[in-house]
Parts: sequence; C-alpha cells; structure tokens
Amino acid sequence: MEDLISLRQTVTHLFDAVRYSEKAKELEEAARREETKLETELKMLESRMEEVTNLLSSLKDDGEPIVKDLSRQGIEFLSTAKAQASSRLDRQARDKVNDSRASASNERDKAIKSLESYLEGNPIPIIENIVSVKLVDGVYHATSTYECEGGMKYDFGLAAQNSKHFNHELTLAQLGYELKVPVRFSRTLLKKERVPGFERLDQYALTEAETSGGRIRAGFQKNEDGAKMKVVASGGDEHGFIGIEYSDQAHTVNVTNDPALSAHVELDAIKKGMFELGKELSDLAGKKVALLRLSFDGEQNLKTVDCYKVLELVLGVLGPGYRAILKEMHDRPSKAADGEISLGFVRQRLKLLGELAKPISSSLGVQPPA
Repeated sequence: MEDLISLRQTVTHLFDAVRYSEKAKELEEAARREETKLETELKMLESRMEEVTNLLSSLKDDGEPIVKDLSRQGIEFLSTAKAQASSRLDRQARDKVNDSRASASNERDKAIKSLESYLEGNPIPIIENIVSVKLVDGVYHATSTYECEGGMKYDFGLAAQNSKHFNHELTLAQLGYELKVPVRFSRTLLKKERVPGFERLDQYALTEAETSGGRIRAGFQKNEDGAKMKVVASGGDEHGFIGIEYSDQAHTVNVTNDPALSAHVELDAIKKGMFELGKELSDLAGKKVALLRLSFDGEQNLKTVDCYKVLELVLGVLGPGYRAILKEMHDRPSKAADGEISLGFVRQRLKLLGELAKPISSSLGVQPPA
C-alpha cells in the first residue's frame, strides 16, 4: 500500500511540479528571446537612421540656402522620429518581457507548491531527520531537516504556534518535571562541610533544542541573570548518555565531567525530562508549513530549481519499486490513500508532460502515451 501511495504522489504532485517548472522555463526563454529581438531591432534602427542622417548631412554643403535649411530640418525631424521609434520598440518589448516573466514567476510558484505537497509526505527513504527549535524574541522558530537516499536534502518550516508546548516560552516543569542540577559547592557555616548548590531548571526557559536519531540537545537560559544550561542526552535506557554544562558570568562547569557534582545529578529524572522534550519535538515535525530549502548535487535555489531533475533523482531511488508495481497493474483502479490509481491514470498523467513523457515512461517501464 505504501508503494502505491508513493507512486500516486509522484505521478500527481511531482508530475505537476515538473509541468509548471517546464512552463516557467519556456516563459523565461520567451522573455530572453524578446530582449534579444529588441536589441537587434534597436541596432537595425540605429543603422538605418545613420544612413539617412549621413545622406541629409551631405546636403549641408549645398550652395542653395533652401537645401541647407531642408537638410537641417530633416536631421532634426529624423532625430525626434528615431527617439520616438526607439521608445515605442522598447515599451512594446518590455511589456512582453514583463508579462512573460510575471507568468514564469506564477508557474514557478505553482511548481514550488506542488513540490512542497510532494515532499510533505517524505516520499524518499530518509537517512537522517533533525527537528529543531530556536527562541527568537519570545517566539520559537521551528524547522525539520531531511537528508534522503539519492543525496536530496530539504527543510520544512514548522507551525510552532500551533503546538501545545512551543507556542510560548517552555520550561521542563511545563512537561511535568521539576528538575535541579548541582553546579557548585559551598561550605556550611557551622560544620564547614561542602554542600552542593543546585540550579532549578524550572527557572530556565528553553532557548534552543534539536533531536535526531534518539539524540536530544537543548539549551536553557535563566531570564533573571542570563545563566545558561546545556543538556545533551542520547539513548533511552540505563546505558544512555547525559551531558550537562552550566555557565554564568563567573564560571563554566561541565557538571557530568566533575565526579563530585555528577554524584548529585538526578540522572533518571533528567533523562526522562529530556526524552519527553524529544517526543514533543518529534510531534512538532508533523506540523509542516512551508518548504524552505531544497538541495541536491549542491545547493539549489527554490526559485530556479529544475523539477525534472528532482523527478530524475526520485526515479533513480524509487524507480525499481514503481516498475514492479506498474508491471502488475491493470486498468482497473487500485485504492491509494488520497485516491485511486491505475495504469490508465498513470498514462493520462504522463501525457500532460509533453515531450518529457517518453523518457519518463521508459524509466517507469510503461508504454508512452499516444
């Protein structure tokens, strides 16, 4: 079923992205042709005007005053006519160029939206996913970054404002954990014994955090004095690792590397709190808002991305599975998550791709549409 869903997403959303992307390229090329045509016409106008001007200039030396005056008037008229013709040509060409580029931009926007709809379902096997939040002016900015088979990477912005926990400044106490961390020792007045001095994490706001592959890294800060706490956790069992670093204006201490301090750390409680935070981050990854970045074979600008190359990459990874499905598929529709799919439906979608239908049909192992 998952393969059917993936195939349907590819021949709908990704095929649409390719269609719009190719149309944008055609319109951009039309704009470039119009600019080249304008340049050629202006040069031709300049050449013709120069020929006529030279002819009229030769009459300036005529002995008849009336002929001289006619030459002068002709040159002045010609200069005005040339300026008007140049302006008219430029205006007409610029209107066509601007129309083509506006239409190309619109097609690009539609291509990105289709690409966004396609990647939202994470169709390509994921090698690594990093979910991160960062507090900026009291608001969490959240992203989910994906690295996939085939070398594709992409980032989605996440709707932190729609999250129960990331729509405001978060402390671990709000997740149900009132944790404290030993960061220093002091001596009692009477017994002069060293006792640990604790910092309560419920007084610290989460400033940044990320999770990936069961590993959680988080930074906290106390608003009162700017003291900071960094916590790293990996592994969810007794063999898991916890790292804690504290810093303020006076000193920095690696709590877990100090045997005297680490002996007083509530490891299990902190581990549970951190993995609860990791769970909230993972849940946030489902709240995708917009595709922010896409790269393959180097960095790519979303505004200029070639969606056909994206399709080639996808078919390089998923093509064998698609070919196996299509080999067994008939014209009777099969159910997929967001609709039905059949061999006829695939051919119909291929037909929309024009000249690209043939190489894509070959990659999918189906007959190209007539």
